Amino acid sequence: MRRSPRHPRSRRLTPALALLTTLCAPPALAQYRPPPMSESQRLVKDGETAQLAASAATAKGDKKEAEEKYRKALGLFEQALTAEPASVAAAAGLAASANALNDWQRTVDRVQPVLTANPTELSLAYPVSVALFKLRRFQEAIPLMEQVAVADQAEHLIVHYYLASYYLYVQQGDAAATRLKRYLALRPQAVAGNDYQIHELLGRAHVLRRDVAAARASFQQAQAGRAESPSIQLGLAQVLELEGKLVEARTLLEGVTTRFPKAADAREKLARLYLGAGDVAKADVQAQALVKLGSSPAAHLLLGDVRFAQKNAAAAEAEYRKVLQLQPGLVLGQMAVGKALQAQGRHEEAIQFLESAVRSGANSLELWANLGSVNRRAGRFQRAVEVHRRVVEMAPRQALGYVLLGADHFATGQWDQAIEDYSNALQVEPEHAGAKQWLARALAHRARDRAGTGRLEDAVRDLRRAYDLDRTAPMARRLGAALLETRAYADARKVLEQGVTLPGATWRDGLLLGYARLATNDAQAALEAFTRAGAQTQEPDEQAEASVGAALAEVELGQVDAAVQRLTEVGPSRAASQVAGANLPRVLVRRALTRLESGDAEAAERDLDLVDKLGTGNRKDLVKLAQFTRGLARAEAGRHAEASTAITKALTPAQPWAWPNTRALATAFVLYKKGQVAAARRQLTAAAKKPMPGQPQWLTAMTGALHRREASLAYAAGNMRVAEKAFKAALAGSPDDALVQHNLACVDWRRGRATNALEAWRKLEPSVPVASLNLGIDAQERRKDAADAVEAWRRYLAAGAGPRLAQVREWKERLQSLHGLAEPAAVGTPASATVEETP
Repeated sequence: MRRSPRHPRSRRLTPALALLTTLCAPPALAQYRPPPMSESQRLVKDGETAQLAASAATAKGDKKEAEEKYRKALGLFEQALTAEPASVAAAAGLAASANALNDWQRTVDRVQPVLTANPTELSLAYPVSVALFKLRRFQEAIPLMEQVAVADQAEHLIVHYYLASYYLYVQQGDAAATRLKRYLALRPQAVAGNDYQIHELLGRAHVLRRDVAAARASFQQAQAGRAESPSIQLGLAQVLELEGKLVEARTLLEGVTTRFPKAADAREKLARLYLGAGDVAKADVQAQALVKLGSSPAAHLLLGDVRFAQKNAAAAEAEYRKVLQLQPGLVLGQMAVGKALQAQGRHEEAIQFLESAVRSGANSLELWANLGSVNRRAGRFQRAVEVHRRVVEMAPRQALGYVLLGADHFATGQWDQAIEDYSNALQVEPEHAGAKQWLARALAHRARDRAGTGRLEDAVRDLRRAYDLDRTAPMARRLGAALLETRAYADARKVLEQGVTLPGATWRDGLLLGYARLATNDAQAALEAFTRAGAQTQEPDEQAEASVGAALAEVELGQVDAAVQRLTEVGPSRAASQVAGANLPRVLVRRALTRLESGDAEAAERDLDLVDKLGTGNRKDLVKLAQFTRGLARAEAGRHAEASTAITKALTPAQPWAWPNTRALATAFVLYKKGQVAAARRQLTAAAKKPMPGQPQWLTAMTGALHRREASLAYAAGNMRVAEKAFKAALAGSPDDALVQHNLACVDWRRGRATNALEAWRKLEPSVPVASLNLGIDAQERRKDAADAVEAWRRYLAAGAGPRLAQVREWKERLQSLHGLAEPAAVGTPASATVEETP
């Protein structure tokens, strides 16, 4: 048997190598075939093709073909969504097609369930939000639109426009401005030609924000794109209104309505401005012209407001009801009808009407608020509170409900509850002006009640808080008056100094300021405040009150005579008469003391007699003070026994106005007047052991008076040694006292020191006229020089002062006759007397 050859082995290796090569080589590429589409996917694809065709037809302007294609696409997408209810693509296509056909309800009904399952899917949120917006279901649309807007995608540009429109509608200027600015940032250049519309809306947003500069800039930019636009001109008029330029605003709108007679919004705004200015006739013309342009709710609402301003509430009601016929359920119309019914005194009908509106489903915050207010005005306070609590529940983050509850409690005098309500309002809206104002008023009312029950400190705390909230002149006046009542004079003055500078300050603010200044010992500033208060009013009663205040300031300034004249000539004011009657006796006592200081005891007695006639009421302290003053007057008049008795009675028991040493001082004065110098000095020494504030100067003056009195008595008795010692002691206390120097010279002359005496008299002659008399006596008696004596007495007579003028004239004429001395050709100017002649 033959063996097989070896080459077949190589044939077996070839397939193995081929297999190895196959395994090591790259894989061979096969053609990809996608999985077969589901029925839903196929329908979506067909729908998208139909959508593209519809878009192309729209671009060509063929609306009929575009509508046919959109309807075809809509049918395909509906079939796709039916086949696969969770399909996002089918739902998105359906929404786009339905929205293109303005079939908003279909979009909401068919797509919203898919959106609920896919809440972050913008391809669904965008068309659904637009459909809800078009259906005016804003509470559902706005959150979705905000979600889409956050993505900030150019294909969702219209969302920013819709959001801005809504925010303008609900008066949220800041939010509207933000969305309009994003629109301008995202919009393609191809539509930039319509930017003037956006700038106009932006201007309206800035008007809501009360940003005058930004609003003007936006409207002017809009005007650059479209110069003759009534709506833009209306916006500029609103800017002028914000600036307070109402005349210019009316002038602008008058021009707009002339050039554009059919510009309804401009005509309505012009009528509103006329109403605000009180020009009802012109407002009526514009309102009727607006109605002729078209029977719209706004036109009839305006005409109703005009009729209401004309005090024709029945005609206003008819117009307001036309508003509701044209737009049933319009909240402004419903509230206007309620207002007109109230004006006719038909409160129950107004309540029933608004209650019916609420029951019919008009779940408007404003309507509920108005219903509660109508109940309050009708005296149904409990129902008002119930309704306004409902307002709080509806809008807990708004101040409106709390403010209305505060008004309800305010109307019934429940100050604690009202204060709590207004405080709650400020917690949610810290800058709410109405809440601040009414909280301040409620605090002021509670403060008044607390003050009436003696809780003055609590009242002041309430008024301080009220003044912090409401910095007005009336509130400053209330706080200042309360602080004066609690004797916090410095604080009262501080508040009232601010109050007189605030707008609306009246004469009474100046009057209270005068009393505050008077209480802080600033009499001159008080007199200025009282004088200014009197000049701020033309009413005699009010001027009289200011005059009485000025009199009290004049007393403190030492102008007692002027004060007494004011207080005795008060005028017709009962309040001023009461103040004058309460103060005149005190002022008369003050004047009596002033007259005693000048030595006019007789005039002081007259004042005290008038005090007795007027009476002092129940003021026992004033009775004692008048009695004390009378004692001093009688001491001055030399009625020493009566003086001592009056002073003793006045100071028994001890008086609050008297110092502990007053009795000793008064006794010393009486003894001084009696000439009992030693006894007076003992009393004065005892009083000086514990001097009170302000007394040291008086004690020094009294000590000097005692020295002078002792010297005068010793001089009269011929005891020149004692007189000289006393005069020198008096001169030590008052070295510049010219009269004491003169009298000491008299002692020198009597003691034979004529040279010293003559030197002193010649030096003092210009200021002490009696020195001329003494020089004449010396010339006649000692020097026997008749001519010199006549000349000296001539100078004394020329001075025209002193009790011895007649006697000296007789001496002079007798010497002239005896010695043949004629009068000199010219007589010099007499010296002015500065002190009274004394022994």
